[in-house]
Order: sequence, then structure tokens, then C-alpha cells
Amino acid sequence: MYIGDKLTLFLESQPNKIAIHFEEEAITYKTFVKNIKRYQDTLLTYTELNEPQKVAVCLDNEPAFLELYLAVITLGWIAIPFDAKWTKREAEQNIRLANPDLIVASKQFKKIANYDVPATFMVGDVSEEEFVADKKVTTDTPFYLGFTSGSTGKAKGFLRNHRSWLASFDAAEQAFHYGKEDTILATGPLCYSLSLFAAVHALHIGATVCIMPNFTIEKTIHTITSRKVSVVHAVPTMLAGLAIQKDQLQNNITFISAGAKLSPTVKENVTNVFPNSYIFEYYGASELSLVTYANKEILEHYPASVGRPFSGVTVSIRDDTGNLLPCGETGQIYIESDFVFTGYIHNETETQKVLTKYGATTADLGYFNEDGFLFIVGRKNNMIIRGGQNIYPEEIEKVIKTVPFVKEAIVVGVEDKRWGEQLWALIQWKDLGDMKQLKIFCRQHIASYKRPHKYVVVDHFPYTSTGKIDRKNIDTKMEMWTT
Repeated sequence: MYIGDKLTLFLESQPNKIAIHFEEEAITYKTFVKNIKRYQDTLLTYTELNEPQKVAVCLDNEPAFLELYLAVITLGWIAIPFDAKWTKREAEQNIRLANPDLIVASKQFKKIANYDVPATFMVGDVSEEEFVADKKVTTDTPFYLGFTSGSTGKAKGFLRNHRSWLASFDAAEQAFHYGKEDTILATGPLCYSLSLFAAVHALHIGATVCIMPNFTIEKTIHTITSRKVSVVHAVPTMLAGLAIQKDQLQNNITFISAGAKLSPTVKENVTNVFPNSYIFEYYGASELSLVTYANKEILEHYPASVGRPFSGVTVSIRDDTGNLLPCGETGQIYIESDFVFTGYIHNETETQKVLTKYGATTADLGYFNEDGFLFIVGRKNNMIIRGGQNIYPEEIEKVIKTVPFVKEAIVVGVEDKRWGEQLWALIQWKDLGDMKQLKIFCRQHIASYKRPHKYVVVDHFPYTSTGKIDRKNIDTKMEMWTT
């Protein structure tokens, strides 16, 4: 069994069902499978090797991305999505790291990319020759090479096999209760694993997937209403945008949020705009896939929790020596499941840091409460030590960001002769901020040893290509912000 192995069955059982909605275009499963075969024939003309090839996918958000992606992975080859927003330096680094055998690009990608790609062929140049591929695909066959954001250092290429996503597909269906009859919207870029997972999962089970050239509130609302979308995969910033709509939409929608914790305010606003909606959150990582999820009932009782483990996932909390910790004690989170990645390419040292004898870990820290729900405290690499006390900046940031006039906040450690490190809070206002009120709030809600020593107002933060604040590059801007 492998990802996409049912596509030929769908060609016979539901040829006229819509596989992909893209703007005003509707692609049936008959056309979708036909296009996949044409891409496979074209790919095979460029190699005489009877072995898996690595193919760089340099396409924008468009149906051809998914057609080419499925063409590559159902051959038993490895697909490598490229991001047009990479800098030239990042692109050159990732090309060297991945060393693709073939590079397929579109005119639109080459137009918007910050760098040039030496394309083997363009998506419009499809071969008319027909080949019978010698497919050797099993659950252990690698199919996907992605990249970490590199926010804490040099980017790493992570590798996945079919088994990891197939197992994740089953767990997602059990937890979120969606399937073949749903119309699923993947709101983000397909070059990122979150949206790619949602889209490929939908096509693997024979559902209908909706994709957009880019995310805008207007396009998303139009897609939801015109295509009768029933499931929406999104990150919290996207949901925050949808939640500012004035008009209520009565559609029955399951929202699935990932990438960061969804604030109670955004959650409430989404529910006000979509009164018939149901919201799930889940915690995971590129290396780990799905870890835990939280439904409405869990979040009503424990809003700060990331929920319970998915089916097939075992989570343990351990101290620095690997000993198991009891409920309520914070330690490093370890994951055991079939969902985890194979490893980083050409980087055995970093692979061993993640794939340990206790399970897989990305150095996230957390604890279980007595009811078995997981809470994330922060990341070990971000830990600040003040006067011998271990402090996790994410914990403080969550409190500060509950203040209505705070748009964003990051807490950093600054070297201090007396305390080792002092905590500085970098604050971005939504509009007009009130520093006096913010400090009063922090005194009321943050323990004294965790409270920021200094508050600095900034007008923006550096972001990674995945839309997360780039903590590494904050250090380089500290001097400018504090002078």
C-alpha cells in the first residue's frame, strides 16, 4: 500500500467526481488521473535509470502541483517542494542539500521566485509518449523531502516514507471525523507540509480538495460558500483573519487549526462568524507529524492544553537523564508512533538528536495534567536561565498576548552580570498601546522571577518563510531596537 494507490480505482468508480477546485476551475478524477499519467510519462523520458529519482517541484499553488506531486510519489520517487519565497542563498543551500535529479518548474513560479531554477522541463512541455513504469513502491519507500524553516540555524532536509503519512491519514480521520464525502479546503501554500498533507490526504481517500493561489480573506470566504466546503485546514493567523467578518455564515464547517496555539479570543470570534462550526486544534511538527489533538470539550475545560495523543501515538515526559516524570512536572516531550520521519538527509548527528532510544523529540517541553492532557511550556533551546531559575519564554509570551492591545510579543534573554540573564519583552502594539497598563497586567499574572525586566516597543518582527517569528534573527536586531 502507498499514497495514491487508489487513484486508478477512483478513475473507474468516480470518474466525474471533482478532485480539485481551483478558483473557477473544476478538475474531475478522470482528468486528474490522466494528467498524473502524462506527467509520469514525461518524467520517464528524462531518465534511463531504473531507480527512484529525486524531483524538485517548483510550482505555485495550482492543480499542476498536486498532479506532478502525485505523479512523482506514485512512481516510487521522491518529491521535493520548493518555496518561491526562499532567498537566493536559501535556495542555493537547499538545492545543494537535496541534489535533485530533475527540476520541474512553471512559468508562474519562475516569475515570482526570488531565485532562478535550472528547470529540466516546464509543466507545459508534456510528453506525448507513453511508458509503462516499473513501479517499486512500498510503505517503506521514501516519497517526500521537505525542509525545516532554519529559524534556529542552518536548514535541514527531512525525509518521510509512505507509511508515516498513511498512518497519519488514518489517525486524522478518526480524530477529526471527516472522509471521502467531504470537501476539504487547504488554505496555505502546498510547499509546506501542513497544507500539502491536507490536500494529498483528501485526494488519497477520494474526497474533493479546494486550493487557492494564495490566502486572502475574501477568496477563502468565497471558496467556503461557493464550493460548500465542510473541512478547513488553517493556521491561527488565517483563522484570526476569517474571524473579523461582520456577516455570519451558517455553513457547517470543521476547522482544523495547527502550527501554533489558537487563542481563546480568536476561537470565540470564529464561532461568532461561523455559529455552526466545530474547531479542532492539533500539535505536531514536520519531523513528528500528528502528536496530540484537542476538541471543543477538552478546550472548554483546559483551554491552554494541546489535548490528548492521537490513536497510535505514545507520549512521555522525561527529565534530562531520561527518567519518566509524573503528572504536573515539566520535562522534554518524547513521541513513539509510526508517524515520525525517517531522518535528516546527510545529517546523522541531527537525526540522532531527534530519533532517540526514548522516542522522537524536537526538544519541546511540557507536562501532563492528572486527566492525561498535554500542555506545552516551550522549547528547550529557547530556555532562559535567570538567577538559576529555568524560564520558558513562550509561557510568558502567551500571557502578554492575552492583553487586547498587544499584537505580538517575544521574550528574549539578555546577558546580565548579576542574574546571568535578564528577561526583555519585545512588544508590537495592535494600534495604540498602553505600557503602564501592560506592566500592571504582568505584575498581576506573571510570577516575579518570570516577569520581564525591560519592555521594548518594536514596529515589526522578522519572520521565517513559514510565517513564524524568526527568533534567531531577533538577536541581530536587538542593538537597533534598544538604542
